[in-house]
Amino acid sequence: MSSILENEYVAQQRPYSQNELKFLREKMRRSLRLSEYRADHHKCGHFYHVKFNGRKESEIIEKNDSDVGNCSVCWKLSKMRDLRDKAEDLVDEYTYSFRTDPKILTYNLENLERTFYTWLYADR
Repeated sequence: MSSILENEYVAQQRPYSQNELKFLREKMRRSLRLSEYRADHHKCGHFYHVKFNGRKESEIIEKNDSDVGNCSVCWKLSKMRDLRDKAEDLVDEYTYSFRTDPKILTYNLENLERTFYTWLYADR
């Protein structure tokens, strides 16, 4: 099975409205069952939306603290054999671009976010 990191970038072929980009973002979040809650690990600097109704979401709500459990990004990176450099580049780009939620979405930001969460939660 190939990784999403091996896929070629598909360039934007037409203009996308903000509504369409928001719809694509919500569709991705629903399909991957992402929660509105975000884990934020201060030790490593990684952050990500946790799974809806998952253990980390419950801990975040219960403790009212977003720095709970082990970092899923660090764990996933530690399991990477091939494509580790691409995975680290993806994580760095996501971290830089989504530290704060962007006010205006672009095709590239939506593609980056979808690739990051697909790699984190759906890639084997």
